[in-house]
Amino acid sequence: MEAALKGYFGYSSFRPYQREIIQKVLDGRDCLVVMATGSGKSICYQIPPLVTKKTAVVVSPLLSLMQDQVMSLKQKGVKSEYLGSTQTNSSAFNEAEKGMFDVLYMTPEKAISLPSRFWNNLQAAGICLLAVDEAHCISEWGHDFRMEYKELHLLRGLLVGVPFVALTATATERVRRDISTSLVLCNPHVVVGSFDRHNLFYGVKSCNRSISFINELVKDVSKRSAVGESTIVYCTTIRETEQVHEALVTAGIKSGIYHGKMGSRAREESHRSFIRDEVRVMVATIAFGMGIDKPDVRCIIHYGCPKSLESYYQESGRCGRDALSSVCWLYYQRSDFTKADFYCADAKNGTQRKAIMDSFMAAQKYCLLATCRRRFLLQYFGEELNSDCGNCDNCTAVKNVRDLSKETFLLLSCIKSCGGRWGLNLPIDVLRGSRAKKIVDNNYDKLQMHGRGKDYSPNWWKALGGLLIAHDYLKETVRDTFRFVSVSPKGVKFLSAADKIDGTPLVLQLTAEMIDLEEHGSSQHKEGGGSNLVPTLESEKFSEDESKLYQMLLNVRMELAQDIGTAPYAICGDQTIRNFAKMRPSTGARLSNIDGVNQHFVSRFSGTFIQNITQLSKELNLPLDNSPLPPPPTINPAVENIAGVPKPVQNNLPGILGDAKVTAWELWQKQEFSFLKIAYFRRAVPIKEQTVIAYILDAAREGCELDWSRFCREVGLTPEIASGIRLAIAKVGSRDKLKPIKEELPENVTYDMIKTFLTIEGRGLSEQIFSNAPASSHASEASGNDNPADGVTADACDANPSAKRGQTDGMVGSAEEPAMKLQKIEEHGVESSGTTSATEESVLELVASRDGVLLDDVVKHFNGSKRESVVEILVSLESEFEIYKKNGKFMIM
Repeated sequence: MEAALKGYFGYSSFRPYQREIIQKVLDGRDCLVVMATGSGKSICYQIPPLVTKKTAVVVSPLLSLMQDQVMSLKQKGVKSEYLGSTQTNSSAFNEAEKGMFDVLYMTPEKAISLPSRFWNNLQAAGICLLAVDEAHCISEWGHDFRMEYKELHLLRGLLVGVPFVALTATATERVRRDISTSLVLCNPHVVVGSFDRHNLFYGVKSCNRSISFINELVKDVSKRSAVGESTIVYCTTIRETEQVHEALVTAGIKSGIYHGKMGSRAREESHRSFIRDEVRVMVATIAFGMGIDKPDVRCIIHYGCPKSLESYYQESGRCGRDALSSVCWLYYQRSDFTKADFYCADAKNGTQRKAIMDSFMAAQKYCLLATCRRRFLLQYFGEELNSDCGNCDNCTAVKNVRDLSKETFLLLSCIKSCGGRWGLNLPIDVLRGSRAKKIVDNNYDKLQMHGRGKDYSPNWWKALGGLLIAHDYLKETVRDTFRFVSVSPKGVKFLSAADKIDGTPLVLQLTAEMIDLEEHGSSQHKEGGGSNLVPTLESEKFSEDESKLYQMLLNVRMELAQDIGTAPYAICGDQTIRNFAKMRPSTGARLSNIDGVNQHFVSRFSGTFIQNITQLSKELNLPLDNSPLPPPPTINPAVENIAGVPKPVQNNLPGILGDAKVTAWELWQKQEFSFLKIAYFRRAVPIKEQTVIAYILDAAREGCELDWSRFCREVGLTPEIASGIRLAIAKVGSRDKLKPIKEELPENVTYDMIKTFLTIEGRGLSEQIFSNAPASSHASEASGNDNPADGVTADACDANPSAKRGQTDGMVGSAEEPAMKLQKIEEHGVESSGTTSATEESVLELVASRDGVLLDDVVKHFNGSKRESVVEILVSLESEFEIYKKNGKFMIM
């Protein structure tokens, strides 16, 4: 495995969980993998085919995403291809059927429509796995449900004995169960990594979407573009996409645009220009969401509140996938929060509508936070942080706290007097003295607090309302798409304690929106917001000459990429170029030892880079063969040194973990400070010992060496307690939330012990450290009903595999499926060789020209095409977020 990792991908060690997952796949085990974007999920299905010499089939939702991945793999020497409507290689299908590719990508529609003959021939040639990427699309509880993903279980009948691997970056516990059941995963090995993207800075600002605001936004983007950084600006509407793009072009900034009303050729060209660094800025609707595999995007800007927190995490996750410092800004205005009905339009039932509303409300709360944004994001996905992150706008801003008891009393009293039958708007109108018909008809103009809130704007009161919801003084409930705000038990307690308006102090941190409204009278964007967060080479201890060399080598990479028609990042990543600039290797042998350099790179590009490094270093008076950068921390659990022999720490760890966590780890591991001593070290106010422990465990998760024997001893984690925790996890059936596990254990077992145990398990060190503990199966490998994500028990899988995975007679489907349906799949599986008048572009033009069009009307319009061909195009366009369906009609995004 390690040889394939270095030979093809240039890395000397695996990242957390990768080796464990790959080994399970090689053992023939189904896997369910939930890991953050940028954590290396793709390696988990790209290494097995290189080890087994069999094809890995990867189901992916978007053609553009597959094209990026195929291009990148080819530059690494991995034989890969995709099957889809835009494939121009006429021999790709036949070569794929014969197993001539290491990695074969296809959409779910293509996977289901392929004839059984294809799968039989490919399996005869050899299939090592079937991976389902973006697997959250399977679940109706997910934020991006795709009906065609639900049909993938039909392939079980053909691919008997082939392990299925479901991968996603965003899946709650409920979604994970749904994925497992829908794909009929058999006793899957479940891995849930951390959702924390340490290298990303999160920030939110309210805005007014005026021309002046757009001009300030353009200035921010231009600063990043000037230093060669890539930026994606996500807009919620096509009109805003075109408006922002026009402003950038007018300012002389080369930028691409991507939205559903563009022709397919124009979208492809825009996408290609961005990934090849011909333009540094892409302005796009969410149609560009998952469809980009560019690792060096340095900034993501959301121009409007996203439709869900899952969508925001997914889209912001396109940023900094190479682990270098990057920033995510979200600009919103309150009118964004009125789009719930639009997002719920396609809900099939009340359950799905509620899921959409819950996700949308979570995104709104994220916008209105006054506390740590990373902490809120992680809590939403079931992960807890012991302390604030120190890497978001709320953590880094100067704290602005105030006693808001008077204002809180007025708002809570008014909401209570209005009966809790409204949203925030009406009680706020009452406070501001409105005599609207609805207020007069309900006699709310007679209330004591009528007109008592004129000192603040409506938006200020709404911001306070959001703050009080976040602090549980108000309760927001949803019925259908309508929101109702009422006073919570905590709010009732506050009111009862306040005999008069200025009675009970309530000190809260004001949100950025409240501060802006008080200072400027409206939500404004401050010029240069977040620009100081652009990561610089100087901050990473690059000299001025080394920085010049780095920029020159980027130009060399760009020229090579243009010569061979590929993206610069596909040749090698930014971090590899930084290593070149810092180490300046003089020979191919020295260059090949640098992390990120693979055999394919050495054979094709090493001569060019060595020549340029030698020449440019001489011009800049820089010595060659500089001392190597400290290697990254050892990630491979199988070779970790339990005794804790100190190893060099990766030089960008402070950017990943933060200085406080790195310092805590170094003091404990290298200088053998106690937790208590670290808590007081150079601090006027000490932090908690639990915070110190959490810092050190975070460092361990990033691969930092740890003396686990000593750590367990100081935390109090014995083999007996570890055994009890393992049994508690098996009983609870999940390791995502600590409280249920804690409740199953004696009082003397602390949260620190549980966290330590989970970290050790995640590193694969449990057997080595707790060798004296009583034997007990791993929770994620428990058979029967111990694992709730299994969907079915192991016994059921073993007892009747054909019933579980479907029939093995070469037909896609289960034994109970009607023969007619199977025959239909078989007949329509082979693509028609005849030309038709229905194309993606022509169908898009038709939909764009009408205010909604029914399926029958589309089929009738393209009378030269088969109905199923038209349906396939519509499904493809819908999956690309270019059209959507509402009330049975297809409409343009």
